[in-house]
Amino acid sequence: FKQKTAYEIPKRDWSSDVCSSDLVSELLRDVVRSSNTIDADSNNLETKSDGVNEYKVLVRTLGPVEVQLADGTVIEFEKSKTTELLAWLTSHRARPTRSAARTALWEFTVADATFSNVVSDIRRTLNQTELLSSFEEWIPRTFNDLLPFHSSIISDGELLQACIERSKGLSPDLAVVELRRGLQLVRDLPFAGTGYLWPDAEGITSQLVMTVIRAATMAAEIDLQRGEIEGVFWATAQGLKVLGAHEELFALRMRAHASRGNLAGVRFEFESYMRAVNSDSFLTHEPSKKLTCLMSSLISEKPVALAR
Repeated sequence: FKQKTAYEIPKRDWSSDVCSSDLVSELLRDVVRSSNTIDADSNNLETKSDGVNEYKVLVRTLGPVEVQLADGTVIEFEKSKTTELLAWLTSHRARPTRSAARTALWEFTVADATFSNVVSDIRRTLNQTELLSSFEEWIPRTFNDLLPFHSSIISDGELLQACIERSKGLSPDLAVVELRRGLQLVRDLPFAGTGYLWPDAEGITSQLVMTVIRAATMAAEIDLQRGEIEGVFWATAQGLKVLGAHEELFALRMRAHASRGNLAGVRFEFESYMRAVNSDSFLTHEPSKKLTCLMSSLISEKPVALAR
C-alpha cells in the first residue's frame, strides 16, 4: 500500500493571514531540535554491550511481553498495539521505519491516524515517567519514514546478548555471574501468549531461543567445570524454558548428576528428555543417539572422571 508520511508537527493556529516572526522562529527551533535528536539517535541505534545496563525502559520479550522501568515498575499503555510496537522497535534497532512497523503489526492497510495514535501513546505514557530531560524525546518527530527511538529503551534479549559478550573476556567466576544476570530475564518462550505474527515470520523468535540456549550452555559448562552442580541445574532449567528437548542441556544435567555419583539422577534426566521429545509434535519421537550413548557411558564410568 502507498503510505502517507506522518510529519506529526504540533498543531498550531494558522488562522491569521500573516504569520508572526515569533511563531516562525518557534517552528524552526522545533525542526532543528528534531533533526539534532534524530542524528544523535541514529548514531546509537546499535546497542553497545558496555552501556546496555544503563536503560530506562525495558521491553520484556523473553516470555509474556510487557514494558517496565528500570526499577521494575510495569508500564500500562492506553492502546493495545503500543506494547507490540515497542517490542517491534527493539527487535529492529538497526533501521526502524514506519512503513515496516505498519506492515508487521497490521494485516491490513491501517490509517495514518491510527498508527500516529499508537506512536503518540508511547510518547505520552513514557513522558509521565519524567525520566528524560526537556531536550530529549522518547520517539523524536521525523519528516521521513524513519522511526527512531531513545537509546535507553532496550529489550531483555539485547541485555542477554550483552551479558554473553561481556562474559567472554572474564574469569570463569565472573563470567558465570554475568551470564546468570542475563539468564534471570528468561521467563518463558519469547513472545509467549501474544499471538504476534512477525517474530516467527522474521526468525526473531528462533534467534532469541538460540541466544538463551547459548547463555545457558555457557553458564552450565563453567559451573560443571567448577563443581558448582546447583548452578548447572539452574542454568539448564532456564534454557529448557525456551526449548524443552534440547540435547546439550540434558547432557549437562546428566553429567552433573553423574559427577555426584547419582546414577538414578542420570536416568531421571534421560527419561525427562524422552518425555519432552514425545510431547513435541515437531520431533521424530526417537531418542538422540548421542544422548543414549552418553547415558550408557555415564552409568558405567566412575564419578571421579565425569566432570571433564
